[in-house]
Amino acid sequence: MFEDLETEKSNPKTTNLDEMDNYEILRIINQEDSTIAVAIAENLLEINNIIDNCLMAIKNKARVIYVGAGTSGRVAVVDAVETVPTFGVKPGVFLPLIAGGEKAFFNATENVEDYEEDGKKDLLKNNVISSDYVIGVTASGRTPYVKGALLKAREIGCKTALICNVKDPVLKDFSDIVVSLRTGPEVITGSTRMKAGTSQKMVLNMISTVTMVKLGKTYKNYMVDVKIMNKKLEERATRIISEITGLDTSRSKEYLIKADMKPKLAILMILSGKEKEACTFALSKSEILNEALKLLKN
Repeated sequence: MFEDLETEKSNPKTTNLDEMDNYEILRIINQEDSTIAVAIAENLLEINNIIDNCLMAIKNKARVIYVGAGTSGRVAVVDAVETVPTFGVKPGVFLPLIAGGEKAFFNATENVEDYEEDGKKDLLKNNVISSDYVIGVTASGRTPYVKGALLKAREIGCKTALICNVKDPVLKDFSDIVVSLRTGPEVITGSTRMKAGTSQKMVLNMISTVTMVKLGKTYKNYMVDVKIMNKKLEERATRIISEITGLDTSRSKEYLIKADMKPKLAILMILSGKEKEACTFALSKSEILNEALKLLKN
């Protein structure tokens, strides 16, 4: 039953929440939030397995599809969208589907999560293929919209995963991998926008970040494929080039322009001493900067 879910139980630490002063409420929220990392640590093996499947999907020119409703859907949208400027991937490589569509990101349309058929329809609308990887995100582990998407994904032949906040989720039977982030009762009973939502954001960050690192979107700990979409990102890219190569910012900016505003290409040109055409070819063979460097030296 819904009321038996861990995420719906009352938190004994906040029984008299409305009688506490501001500082005491803040202290308890902070204390409760500190338990999230422990819940995630218990699922690192499962998260690692999800990342392996993400890598397989993207290497096969397929997509990683997040599916959620309400807070879970919004968290999925934020993580997926941010992969574009941070790692320079095309929009849709990480594709978020939220119950109710785009308008649900800005407006509370909570009833839309109850329609299993909509989950199926949204998957079909986005032309899902068997090599896509579908990850359901739902605090309760039972959301009908997510169930519909997972059912349809399995029908198509996709691998699937579930990220939830309960021990024994209803949707486990439709998921190859289950990440159970047992964050427990919320400070405000049932308000899964708090610990549950935070834990989901942290895990999705881990999944997308490690996937991108392993695909060569970083060099050391620098985002060398950052997509330059504004002045701040241009300055960041210039600084990254400068720190990696040892050139001053003025010369780094010159190389960035010469490399068509592609930081990784600029870095490869500097480190290898080769022309843009040769470096572009090397990166077409391997997006991993160290491997591209080796190709140019052979």
